[in-house]
Amino acid sequence: MTIVLNILKNLFFMIWDIYWGLAFGFILSSLVRAFASTERITSKLGKDTVGATALSTFFGAVSSSCSYAAASMARTLLIKGATWSNAVSFMVASTNLVFEIFIVIITLLGWSFFGGEVIGGLFFIVLSAILINRFFPPKIKTEAKEHIFRSEDGHAHGHGHHHEPVKSCCHSMSQKPEEKKAGFWDKLKSASGHFYMDVSMVGKDIGIGLIVAAILMTVVPDSFWQSLFLSGHTNLPHVVVLSWNAIVGIFIAVIAFVCSVGNIVMAAVLWHGGISFGGVIAFILSDLVTIPMLMVFKSYYGGKAMWYLLAFLVVSIFFTSLFLDYSFAALHWLPKPHSGGMQMASRHFEWNYGSWLNIIFIPFSLLYFNQGKKSMKM
Repeated sequence: MTIVLNILKNLFFMIWDIYWGLAFGFILSSLVRAFASTERITSKLGKDTVGATALSTFFGAVSSSCSYAAASMARTLLIKGATWSNAVSFMVASTNLVFEIFIVIITLLGWSFFGGEVIGGLFFIVLSAILINRFFPPKIKTEAKEHIFRSEDGHAHGHGHHHEPVKSCCHSMSQKPEEKKAGFWDKLKSASGHFYMDVSMVGKDIGIGLIVAAILMTVVPDSFWQSLFLSGHTNLPHVVVLSWNAIVGIFIAVIAFVCSVGNIVMAAVLWHGGISFGGVIAFILSDLVTIPMLMVFKSYYGGKAMWYLLAFLVVSIFFTSLFLDYSFAALHWLPKPHSGGMQMASRHFEWNYGSWLNIIFIPFSLLYFNQGKKSMKM
């Protein structure tokens, strides 16, 4: 019974720690998507240029943070003529460079990890774009394109509970000409609809991430994490330890089935367990290679293209992790390793700025969500 109470306590404090930032991030993201026009952007992503990659990255950063929605939109971009590297750049930015994720990273992990996520995300995009341009066989690209056009829209992927929101999300990001003339209140209603869709899509993943994190914090001994991450193994070459941490971070992400913001909560658990700085970023960036996401890729593009995408993404994540470990160490930007075990949540309730912001954002976000639900039914 004590274990259950500790799990519930840790769960409550984690929710309390991140709620206001999460709500603020999703609300701001919805407003940007409703008020910032994104039409005609897709027509500029048909060439593998620095400008097109930058535009893909920006387009992804102002879109939904749900990896399923990102994958669906990337497929739409390919259909409209975007290159593979630009489509992947969009996916990476959409799942790792969005505002709500930044807020939670700062809240749970600190500013060093915020810098690591931004720099690492951009490095990841550049590296994956280079790999795709150089090593993605034209034959596999052609087969994947044929697979896209053969597949029926109703069979976009096998996760039926994600299909409708993703479809709506993708549709909403391609504004019709008449939508440009919408008034302020119409756009605000549209923004609440984006908020409703985003929360509906990623709410389950965030909840799973929080529950799993609370359980791991409570029942898994610190010695297990220290052994897993080779903490204290000073006899091993440093590059071996860092490489192993990157591999472990990727592997845990692949089998954890948690994506989007839920990854950040799990990342905080791993960091407090002793994983390296780069290993944390590797785990966060790996939300595009979880088993459910790989099944989505297979459904969209076929088995061969899925394996190539997996290889490109994993290699890019691995070297991004090492790049961050060594570059941040050289710049003295690495955060101090944790020595307090898995107790990352607050030990007791405090009346601080976060509490007051929660008092504001909890009722406001619920009203905003309800308004968004109504606007989607109109």
